[in-house]
Amino acid sequence: MQDRVLILAPRGRDAAIAADLLSRNAIVATICADQAALVLALHDGAGAVMLTEEALTAEDSSALTDWVAAQPGWADIPFVVLANGTRTPRTLRATERLRDLGSVVLLERPLHAEAMLGAIRSALTARGRQYELRDVAVTLERAVEDRTAELRLARESLEIALDAAGMGSWDFDLKTGETRRTQRHDDIFGYPQGAARWNLETFLDHVDPRQRAEVKRAVDEAWRVGTLDLECSIDAADGVRRWVVLKGRVRHDDSGTAVRMSGVISDVTDRKEADAQLAQAQKMDAIGQLTGGVAHDFNNLLTPIVGSLDLMRRRHKDDERTQRMIGGALQAAERAATLTQRLLAFARRQALQPGAVDIGALIDGLVDLIRRSLGPSITVVLEVPRHLSSARVDPNQLELALLNLAINARDAMPGGGRLTLSVGESVVDDRNTVGLAAGSYIRLTAADTGIGMDRATLARATEPFFSTKGVGKGTGLGLSMVHGLAAQSGGTLRLTSEPGAGTAVELWLPATSETPVDMVESASEPVPARHGAKVLLVDDEDVVRAATADMLRDIGYVVIEMSSASQALSAIRSGVDADIVVTDYLMPGMTGGQLIGELRASGNRTPALLVTGYAAAGEDVPDDVIRLAKPFRQVDLAARVDELLRQSPAGRPKLRAVD
Repeated sequence: MQDRVLILAPRGRDAAIAADLLSRNAIVATICADQAALVLALHDGAGAVMLTEEALTAEDSSALTDWVAAQPGWADIPFVVLANGTRTPRTLRATERLRDLGSVVLLERPLHAEAMLGAIRSALTARGRQYELRDVAVTLERAVEDRTAELRLARESLEIALDAAGMGSWDFDLKTGETRRTQRHDDIFGYPQGAARWNLETFLDHVDPRQRAEVKRAVDEAWRVGTLDLECSIDAADGVRRWVVLKGRVRHDDSGTAVRMSGVISDVTDRKEADAQLAQAQKMDAIGQLTGGVAHDFNNLLTPIVGSLDLMRRRHKDDERTQRMIGGALQAAERAATLTQRLLAFARRQALQPGAVDIGALIDGLVDLIRRSLGPSITVVLEVPRHLSSARVDPNQLELALLNLAINARDAMPGGGRLTLSVGESVVDDRNTVGLAAGSYIRLTAADTGIGMDRATLARATEPFFSTKGVGKGTGLGLSMVHGLAAQSGGTLRLTSEPGAGTAVELWLPATSETPVDMVESASEPVPARHGAKVLLVDDEDVVRAATADMLRDIGYVVIEMSSASQALSAIRSGVDADIVVTDYLMPGMTGGQLIGELRASGNRTPALLVTGYAAAGEDVPDDVIRLAKPFRQVDLAARVDELLRQSPAGRPKLRAVD
């Protein structure tokens, strides 16, 4: 159908003669009766149209010209028009209508058959090229559609991938200043509905003013070197400060001039906070190791000082002046011991003695002291519900922690205010955000109405020796001690504060179903020795060992001194016996815990007291071993030794050689 010739020649036998001529020359021809039939045939396809002058003037040609005008862009069907040689009004009308037909070849009659055949063949050839162009155009159009679909799919996949990675994309046109962004990009900058206007200046307006000049230099450098890779802090439109990473590449035109930059943006706030927390944890751990080591050595030094002062006070009871001087020295030594306790608590190396503690009962027993410490201008409010679980913690250290928190609150409310002590119970799972193991916790909160802290102060509040108080108004160890106690007890410490809005300190401690322990006060005088009992004393520090031995001998014990665990084992193998072992924990070669383990492995169950100035002992110490923290008073040492001897069954064999 596409290579046929449509013939419209209404006069005489012109149509039949033309069709016969074309058929004899292998050209398909179709005769149309009128223009309506011609238009219908054109809809089915044709290679060319042959018209006579009479066909153009015999009837209205609007349907034909409308069809011609409606051809697709690739088509322009050729018309071969047979005109009369004489000029008549009809010829003039036909000439006017030729303009509306487009591609026309005009032949004047009479004409030779070869001339007509040549014109028809040329028209068919031209029409064939049009069909070829159509096929090429269709192929290209399909290829473009396929490629467009691929690009759309790739873009959608990229957007999904970027969104899944928390990234937004952007494209900046240097010539026009226009910027295209994804919604994720605008979300990061705090525009959930999209930013109405965006360019380089808008971006810089959101950058932290302290970093703006540096970021501007980085962007300018990127245009020069071709790549952008920067990290900065932004103040988003939603009021949130975020850390972002931008990576981009510059594109150039044929002359090498930079014309646009495209890239991605990521919100890395969580990573920056995690990095800061890790750096803080590493710094605190380093400080903890340093302070823990110093506190251990200091405890060893304090032990003979406290012990000697105790002995001197007992031996000079009747000398009031001497008693006063010794009392002052002991008070100073105890303050020094408290300082080392705080250091060890911060370093998580304190010798804790945890047990089940009724927090409500502990607060009830301490609240009068807290009120006296705070003074009449500060109201203490208790919010302690009944029937809470017990917390597993060292009760003495928890009391000290509460007093520290109360003193901090007092100093934060110089004009008076309110301190609220509240207790609650919370259950956390593995997805909790407070860094705790899953389980049940007792939450003790001390909230004041004081001056509060800004963000910078809050970030350093638990650092040892950090204080906003004046010189001589605190050690800077209060919160660090509470922080260390919480961490060492298996809990955590949380601080919330704003300038002018007070501070809330939350102490999270593991809950336990165990029965609460009773608080036991120390005796005022040391318990005397039981029937001249014999003590095997092991300590590598000569002055500490000597002072401990003097305290024991002063109340009637027989003391056998050893400077190391290995020496003690050798002595036992040689036949030395004793009723009780008192050993330091941290010693060169073999620890006190390992010494006790060796004795028990041999079947000997002689009572043992573990003395430590550093830690709650390691994994080498049996759980049932009683501990005593350095520095200790004579009364505390005597009480622990007597407790062990009283628990020892009658007739227990004395320490014997290890097999």
